[in-house]
Amino acid sequence: MNEKLLLPARLDSAAVRALAQAIQARRGHPLTIDAQQVELAGALGLQLLVAAHRQWQEAGIAFRLTGAEHGLLDMCQTLGVPPGEIGAAPGEEAAA
Repeated sequence: MNEKLLLPARLDSAAVRALAQAIQARRGHPLTIDAQQVELAGALGLQLLVAAHRQWQEAGIAFRLTGAEHGLLDMCQTLGVPPGEIGAAPGEEAAA
């Protein structure tokens, strides 16, 4: 079963705690994160996505981020984080 998680419009420090709990509740299962609604992303939110992606990779479980738009991809570019590090699909990496 592939779990799906919808990110909030503001992926800022106020949203990170609830998001971290939601991600950890899905640990051990394939996970797709829908970033379509993200308009603003902060460094802490991006760091959480990088850490989650790495945890899933180390466990050998599918992790994918879809629908990445400007807010999230702009923060990736600002911080020098390749979109693939947060699990963005190849099409989204090219858009960065």
